[in-house]
Amino acid sequence: MTAFTKTNFEYHGGYLHYNTEAGERKFVARFKHRGPVTKAKFLKTLIKHYSVEEYFSRLGGAYNPHGEAPLQILKNDGILVFEKDELGRGYFTLDGKVL
Repeated sequence: MTAFTKTNFEYHGGYLHYNTEAGERKFVARFKHRGPVTKAKFLKTLIKHYSVEEYFSRLGGAYNPHGEAPLQILKNDGILVFEKDELGRGYFTLDGKVL
């Protein structure tokens, strides 16, 4: 399993790509709207918890129509969790930290 290398990420116009060792440029995620999960937080979590092969095998797209969305991968693994406090207000936790 190949670990993500931070220097191989490329960000432009709201789109995050990864340049693999094989020379491929692969789509990672899109950051269109401001939300609780920023690009920096997403990258940190991605590097910490996933290998290149694991992430891209699960990511949906033209070559994997039954795959998952980038944040859905984190949700399905319990890394990104939506919770409610005692007053009913919702909030997200990412890798155990409240956003």
